[in-house]
Amino acid sequence: MTTINTEFETELINSGVACSHAFRDAVNEAGIVAITDVQGRILEVNDNFCHISGYTREELIGQNHRILRSTEHTTEFFRDMYRTIARGLTWHGEICNQAKDGTLYWVDTTIVPMYNNQGKLDGYLALRIDISEQKWIVQHLERLAHHDPLTGLPNRASILNSIQNTINRKTGNHFALLFIDIDRFKLINDSLGHELGDKLLQEISHRLRKAVRVSDSIQAARLGGDEFVVLLDNLASPQDATLVADRLMETFSQPYELCGHTIYSEASIGIVTSEHFSETASEMISSADLAMYEAKAAKMGSPVVFDHVLRDKAQKRLYIENQLRDVISRDELTLFYQPIVELESGALKGVEVLIRWFHPETGLIYPAEFIPTAEEIGMIIPIGNFVIDAACRQFGEWRKSLGEHAPANLHVNVSRKQLEHPTLVAVVEQAIQNYAIPPECLHLEVTESIIMYDSQTSIQTLNQLNNLGVHIDVDDFGTGYSSLSCLCDFPIDVLKLDKEFIKKSKRSREVMLIQALIILADQLGLEVIAEGIETPEQLALLRKLGCKYGQGYFFSKPLSAEDLQLSILSPKSNSPQLARV
Repeated sequence: MTTINTEFETELINSGVACSHAFRDAVNEAGIVAITDVQGRILEVNDNFCHISGYTREELIGQNHRILRSTEHTTEFFRDMYRTIARGLTWHGEICNQAKDGTLYWVDTTIVPMYNNQGKLDGYLALRIDISEQKWIVQHLERLAHHDPLTGLPNRASILNSIQNTINRKTGNHFALLFIDIDRFKLINDSLGHELGDKLLQEISHRLRKAVRVSDSIQAARLGGDEFVVLLDNLASPQDATLVADRLMETFSQPYELCGHTIYSEASIGIVTSEHFSETASEMISSADLAMYEAKAAKMGSPVVFDHVLRDKAQKRLYIENQLRDVISRDELTLFYQPIVELESGALKGVEVLIRWFHPETGLIYPAEFIPTAEEIGMIIPIGNFVIDAACRQFGEWRKSLGEHAPANLHVNVSRKQLEHPTLVAVVEQAIQNYAIPPECLHLEVTESIIMYDSQTSIQTLNQLNNLGVHIDVDDFGTGYSSLSCLCDFPIDVLKLDKEFIKKSKRSREVMLIQALIILADQLGLEVIAEGIETPEQLALLRKLGCKYGQGYFFSKPLSAEDLQLSILSPKSNSPQLARV
């Protein structure tokens, strides 16, 4: 920082306020300099001062220094400054001034009291250094640190701080947090390109700002991807948050016109209010996130408010998440097998592998309760690899011990994360080799929604599996949004009709659909397996329609490896746990 040397300062003090041209020439080298009297009237300035302020010397002399004051500082700021210099002390700090044209500039300022020959305070010398560029850089970096560069909204770090401050305030005011997820964004982003996806996010953020009128009581932020949050403070009642969420859902449901495309994209919104107190901002976001997932799963087009039921569910999910970490090493996972039979003869065709978790404290945990969590925390890969290896090992043992009575085929479900993982093909190939299984005996089941999620990756992986000789089944067929296109694009061998079709097969419409799908599969050279057969009437109908294979509780519930082997060796057993095959 530039300073005035002692000799020059002494000269100033001795000369009082009668400053010569020589003074002005000298101080031009010292920085931005001004002298005022004790009332704050400007007595002298140097050329640098005129240049940065935009005023001429003649315009400044005689004016009070308040002519340069901006609105960036509080009254308390200047009161502290005046109190310091009035006591004869030097003041140092950063001041934002306003130039003649209205622009703001920052100066690092040192104000030194000046005394006359009698030792009486006679005025002030202010030395300033222009730091506008440095301040702009700092502000820009702070903005980057706390704002999303794409949308300009506050980012996760910024909103977390705001939420935590709101929680810590504990004034009794009602507040709420809205968690917003844009439906179908990934499909739009992948199909129309990331550039258009970015424009969509920018338009969404624009609508968000306009809809909620961002203020001190309302803050909107982008967490990342297609996830946004809105913090609502000083609510009259917690229920007001639902009114805001309804308005946002209506706003987001309107079509977007972007780059020649008309895009429809709605939102799922979860709400957590101050009625369900959280200690931390992260807890509050997690609660709102959980409510959002409930809203998305319900597909009712309305927001969901977090309550004690969802809290219990969240606590159970956290417990499951913690227990899943070591579930394989604790040897708590068990495979069950549901027979797939030939409908005309009832002969065993194959088995579908179903995983079960037997927890020592909570007992049996079904896949629907832990598989989604396993996918979220990354445990689905080791669990999926365990299933492939254990199922193939059991299948290999049956082939040795049962010979021609062993199931002909083994059907193993594969998740989306497994299909995307680069090691899946190697894991399958290794299991086939380790247990001497003919590749054509192994069927990997994927849902059509899974393979359509990232079609390019799916095609590549499924083709590699197909090259091994492994068969590919499409599970829950008929429930996805691209059923017919996936038949053309993917190397599929088997269609598994969703059990919902079979459950509703008393209605003529479903019967026509089942028949059409069976005919289509036959024309494409694909096998059809009907899932969820539970009654003799359903079996008779499927036989009549030409469906060759099926599975369901009419034949057998899922069995342990031991019970399945017993049912094969003792098909006439009356035990309710044994299959009818």
